[in-house]
Amino acid sequence: MRNKILDLLKLKQGEYVSGESISDSLNITRAGVWKQIQGLKEAGYDIEGQTRRGYRLLKTPSALDEWALQQELRTEALGRRLLLFEELPSTNDWLKNLTPQDAEHGTVVIAKRQNSGHGRMQRLWESPQGGLWLSILLKPRLSLGDAAKLTLSTGVAMAQTLKELYGIEAGIKWPNDLVYEGKKIAGILGEVAGEWNAVQSLILGVGVNANFSLQQLSPKLPATTLLEILGKEINLNGLAATFLFILEKEIQSLEQGDVQGLIQRWTSFAVGINQSVQINRAGIVYTGIFKGIRENGELIISHEGQEMAFSSGEVTLRAEGQYSPN
Repeated sequence: MRNKILDLLKLKQGEYVSGESISDSLNITRAGVWKQIQGLKEAGYDIEGQTRRGYRLLKTPSALDEWALQQELRTEALGRRLLLFEELPSTNDWLKNLTPQDAEHGTVVIAKRQNSGHGRMQRLWESPQGGLWLSILLKPRLSLGDAAKLTLSTGVAMAQTLKELYGIEAGIKWPNDLVYEGKKIAGILGEVAGEWNAVQSLILGVGVNANFSLQQLSPKLPATTLLEILGKEINLNGLAATFLFILEKEIQSLEQGDVQGLIQRWTSFAVGINQSVQINRAGIVYTGIFKGIRENGELIISHEGQEMAFSSGEVTLRAEGQYSPN
């Protein structure tokens, strides 16, 4: 009912819609209309009401809201099936439990908070209220090898989103983190659902530290938030919608075979290119110059005159003079 009322108000954007008109259209009482309007105001909608004139919608909330987010969407597929929860253990895990007939390409699951969020190698990802914690189910037209590059595409899409919306020059820290001034601001987790010999579906999990203070994170974490950087809260619905739009373009580009373009875009945001880095693999530390990544996503360093490649899941990377979280 709340969404039907919002649809009616949107049709007359900026104009008043009488309570009687809403009541007649939706077959509810005037008191029922008033109650729904009060609930929308409590949810963050700026709705003006005037006697004998009715109601008009002035502004949608900046907190996550399904209807408000859907109004912002410009995608063809991503987010067209959208599920928003107050709390989940993990949005990635929720998507893994979908039955095949329900696993629709582009399905997006968002939780206002997670109580068991995790990143690469099952590391804990703290996910308090005010962040953007979402997962996307993809059925890409890609081989398994190319599907693995979608985590690179996701990093590029988030870096572009932060730059476009807020002017934030975030860097991508290989393989799956975004950092600002050496502190983590977002993370990515890609997981193949189903058999590894063929791509049936891929789940992309994305977490962005947004509208909360550092006091809500463990002090040992080298992290930051958009609130800390910008000094104000941002519109989470606009952030999610813009990210999904840019990501969809990146996915389409990869499906069309633009691997070199993806590598170039990823490299333009990469942290530590042509700098000395240390890589720890199975307890052995290698020092070399970070040269970039291969088409398969492997990190390349120049070590004692030889080129070495490392795959994700094996290493940690720390640029010299700058701490970057694992």
